[in-house]
Amino acid sequence: MLRRLGLILALILILILGGFLAFRYFFSPERLNQIGRTVGTTFGFDYGVVEYYSMGRLVARFFNVEKLTTASGTYENQTRPYRFGYGYRDANLNGVLDTDEAAAGKVYFEVPVYADYLYYDGKRDPRQR
Repeated sequence: MLRRLGLILALILILILGGFLAFRYFFSPERLNQIGRTVGTTFGFDYGVVEYYSMGRLVARFFNVEKLTTASGTYENQTRPYRFGYGYRDANLNGVLDTDEAAAGKVYFEVPVYADYLYYDGKRDPRQR
């Protein structure tokens, strides 16, 4: 009887400890950020806007950018001095994704790490005025 009670208490202790560790793993702030980014990538929450400036003047804008990624070397474990992403180019810099710009499709772009650029959430579809 005493041995059975000890096994039950050990099992309860293992379940509580395992539940605590699982909770810490699945609900840590880092894990919640990963889950949020995965949901955003999967369901297409890509209203990000990148604006690239040179000498204080806007020179390029990209719409529907999902995320900017820091480039890393293929064979070395070092990051490269630029960030890249995919988005629709705002060719005339009017702040609206025109039909000819949307028809051109998403383009690959790179932004030097030391350049002046902004990445922000547009909160709206740029096709709408």
